Amino acid sequence: MAWATCADETMNADATTRPARRRHPLRDVLLACMLVLLLSQALIGALSLSALDRLAIDNTAERVELLAGQTSAQIQTGMRLGKPLAQYFGLSEMLASLRQRIPDLLGASVVLSGGQVVASVGDGLQTASLLKALRTRGDAGMGVVRSPSGAVYQTDAQGIMVAVPLMLADADMKGAVVLQVRQQNMKNSALMTHNLGVLAISTLGAAILLTLFFRFVIPLYELASASRARLFAPLLILLLAQGLYAAYTIHTFRVVWVQVTRENTEVLGRGLQHDLDRVLGFGIAPDHLRGVEQPMARLAASFPVISELRLLGADGKILNRANAHGAMPAQVSSVVGDDSLVFPLKARPDGPEIASLQILPDKTLIAQGVHARILDAATVVAVALVAAIELLLLLTLLMDRAFAVPVRTSSGEPVGLDDSSSVGSLVRPVMFGFLFALALPLSFLPIYARSLLPDGGSGQGAALLVALPIAAEMACGLLTALLAGRLIDRRGWQFPVLTGLLIAVAGNLACAAAGSLITFILARGLVGLGYGLAWMGLQGFVVIRSPAAYRGRNMASVVAGLFAGHLSGAAVGAMIMQQLGFSAVFVIGAVLLALPAVGVLTLMWPYRHLPGQHEARSAAAPAVRSWVTLRKLLATRDFGMLLVGCIIPFSIAQVGLLTYALPLYMDAQGSSVASVGRILMLYGFCVIYVGPYMGRMADRSAYKKYWIAAGGLVGSIGLLSLHFASGILAAAIAVVLLALASCLAGGAQTAYMLSLDHVQNYGAGAATSVMRAADKFGQMLGPLLVGGLFASVGISGGLAVTGMLYLVATLAFMAFAPRLGRR
Repeated sequence: MAWATCADETMNADATTRPARRRHPLRDVLLACMLVLLLSQALIGALSLSALDRLAIDNTAERVELLAGQTSAQIQTGMRLGKPLAQYFGLSEMLASLRQRIPDLLGASVVLSGGQVVASVGDGLQTASLLKALRTRGDAGMGVVRSPSGAVYQTDAQGIMVAVPLMLADADMKGAVVLQVRQQNMKNSALMTHNLGVLAISTLGAAILLTLFFRFVIPLYELASASRARLFAPLLILLLAQGLYAAYTIHTFRVVWVQVTRENTEVLGRGLQHDLDRVLGFGIAPDHLRGVEQPMARLAASFPVISELRLLGADGKILNRANAHGAMPAQVSSVVGDDSLVFPLKARPDGPEIASLQILPDKTLIAQGVHARILDAATVVAVALVAAIELLLLLTLLMDRAFAVPVRTSSGEPVGLDDSSSVGSLVRPVMFGFLFALALPLSFLPIYARSLLPDGGSGQGAALLVALPIAAEMACGLLTALLAGRLIDRRGWQFPVLTGLLIAVAGNLACAAAGSLITFILARGLVGLGYGLAWMGLQGFVVIRSPAAYRGRNMASVVAGLFAGHLSGAAVGAMIMQQLGFSAVFVIGAVLLALPAVGVLTLMWPYRHLPGQHEARSAAAPAVRSWVTLRKLLATRDFGMLLVGCIIPFSIAQVGLLTYALPLYMDAQGSSVASVGRILMLYGFCVIYVGPYMGRMADRSAYKKYWIAAGGLVGSIGLLSLHFASGILAAAIAVVLLALASCLAGGAQTAYMLSLDHVQNYGAGAATSVMRAADKFGQMLGPLLVGGLFASVGISGGLAVTGMLYLVATLAFMAFAPRLGRR
């Protein structure tokens, strides 16, 4: 017993005198920098390689489409001469000749519009989905891509299948030529290997620079302080690494597209070269060819990149010219640029060259194609840069914690772990990861909902039906936003956050498995429940932990993380959808929701046992008030007009345009889902980087009402502009104007509301919750209202009516709401 007592005393003495575990802050900071570098480079690498793979698929599909189009033209010529497609002889020989021109051909078929196979070679092809897409001419369907020429193609595990319609003069589809080729293995290609090599070299170089900087350049005391150098240098090194890799990627996109375009032109040119050689073999002189302009014009019309075709004699004199519109005068100079293609023409394979076929590319279209490829690469860079900045902000937090010496009070509260004035930096990375995962499907939600309708979205009331999933998500978000306050009071902020993340995971998985519009609506409702719980829980954490003087700053930081995740997630989701399909996006989103959960359990978990959580009630849930008092507040000329004239109309316009109308509008314009993601990025960039400046200007203004009214005018003009202009540029301008409206009014709304006497009498916290509920109500109403307008007056008309309602509400706010000075 005495020995045990002595041993206990010795152990206690050792525990008292033994030094604490040795800390290595420099090592921890360096490892954190390396982790941020690897994550950023992995993201830009994954996006770039995915885009390159998509580019390879599109190029292969375009090449196959051109060859299938030539076969289709031959068949249609016979059909115009009276040959019925069902009894068309010689189709098998036509398809067999394609094997020599397409080495990776797996199968080829000529099918009737009903799916009956007329002739085929190679593997049997499943053509039902492609024929359905050709017949409908609307939404191509899940996994099917429609090209500008009218052909469709899809990619699966077997390869790339392309279908070109067989049409007659009455524009009725009689059948289709369907080809399937083996998909190129980009993982083993030299292009992919070189790209990975540049990525590895740039990452290694950045890692060496980071090591040298933290080891020999920056002093330890400056690293421990909150100086700009410790963030500026890693940001500069990261931007340098991503800039070098991005420059190589942009160059690769440009070179690959130009090369493939030239190769596709050569494929078409060799076909016409073969036909002309056969005609010359009959002994006809090149200058005596009659009607040669017709096949030349058909060739130019089949491939828009071809500007002009010329038939030249042996002396270089132009004999015939044609473009897509027909024959052209031959009296022009024969001097052309180096980018033209020349095909020698011979009467016999071993004979002399007696003429030549010259193909001139359209430099304008090639420049537009190069610009589109550069835009794809620049989108990848922008998304990766936004994510890199968020990761660097996380890095600064990890730096602060690496040098912190925290202690815990008797109640378990950590002291000295983080600066209480910047607790928003704890929530921002969690919010970024949360919104990144949830925003993945935002660029195609209405399109996916339309594909679940039995008629493919062409029936009566389809525009309203496809709005129901978004409306259900917003309604459930409104419900949980109102209930989350009590959960925070009773269970703490962590319970609604973790519960919301779990429900959102279940909702995303349910979206992936949805087989009908009803199940998809229910699944999006689950996502809305999870979003509302998690968002209000994170907001409650900021209210609990942040001093009153810093709540606005911390909340702005969290909102910036929200929009950063929103814009980058939408763009990434669009690219993933084009690569893997709709369902894969929802599954990946469910998996990525584990990242914000990790952030909660590491960054925010030390603050789970905090007293004073009753403070969250005033900001996270309405205080107990009678319905009579609430009705009186809503009927006031100041607060009521703020909701009716500003909050609700903006929410209707925001969700109605960004989440519902924009994907459908861009689809009607023939734009890709990636273009929708890029335009959504513009909104996020404005809110993240322009909003704080306008917010500070609004804070210094004596009259907040003018800022709110200016926001309404700018936003309504953006929607009305879509009635007078159309296209991608018009949609981008409308979205930017709506973002500027958010920046103008967003910073002034809360300050204006809190300065109202009726709000002070009712309770600032409770009134804030009512305003937030009105915002959610507008978000729920937005897709329903815009969808109903689409069904009655069309897309442009619906957006114009929405803009007019927004304008009328803004004018009513200007006329009836009181003008309040600085308080």
